[in-house]
Amino acid sequence: MTTTVKNTHTEFHSDKLDVTATSSLSLLLYPEKLIVIAKNQNDSIMGVNSYPFVELEELEFTLKKDPFISASKAKATLFVFNECFCLVPGMLFDPNEKDTYLNFSTPIEDHEVFQTGVDNNKTVVVGGLEKSMAKIFSKRIADLNMAHGAVIALDYLLHERSEMLNQEISVVIEDHQIYVAGFSNKELKFFNRFEVSSNQEFLKYTFSVLHQLAFDRMHCKITLFGNLTDINVQEEVLHQYFKNLALSTPKTNQNYLLGAESFKETQKLSAYWTN
Repeated sequence: MTTTVKNTHTEFHSDKLDVTATSSLSLLLYPEKLIVIAKNQNDSIMGVNSYPFVELEELEFTLKKDPFISASKAKATLFVFNECFCLVPGMLFDPNEKDTYLNFSTPIEDHEVFQTGVDNNKTVVVGGLEKSMAKIFSKRIADLNMAHGAVIALDYLLHERSEMLNQEISVVIEDHQIYVAGFSNKELKFFNRFEVSSNQEFLKYTFSVLHQLAFDRMHCKITLFGNLTDINVQEEVLHQYFKNLALSTPKTNQNYLLGAESFKETQKLSAYWTN
């Protein structure tokens, strides 16, 4: 496996990398990190670059210098991991009102608003990104689609619901945030995002969801996906509060060229699953 840590970023590259073979890109945008996932025409991951940033100027410079972005005119999907999103039932969704839906959930001003259907469009995820930041990406990538990061977690969990118990909570860890889904009798009853940086915060939000859904914490199954160190949480602490808790590796629908699979070391859901 090929993992290279440099002064400015981390690379997860295939052993025989040819950046000119890039056919599509998935960009994961976190508050202070950008991950670029490059795939070839066979939809196999060739390489991944992970960049930290603080200022918009750093982000713009990253897009300019990234070899996968600069070496091709590949289509790209930008997944935005922020607090600005909401879910709308597909049968009620009107694309002309997407700004209104999002404004009910999160006050927005000067945002680019976008939507993505999941579960055969039974649910629509509406998201938003500041136009100043969206412009940085659209300036560098001509064929750009935007979606909220919640789409990846929701798509995976809905795909797995047939195997769930009558009371189940699933938690997907993404850097310093978690996406929590509650399923009752295999039906989605709750989905939201929380910022977590300690055991206490994790327990506070999890107990709140348990209470809201009237689940029994001694019987409800709680499944965790991701790296607990990203949110400063210890598994042994959680076992003191939950009887049926498991840290699980996601099923995968991603293919890798030899060497690039080292990206799985991050334990991110996107290393295993693409919607």
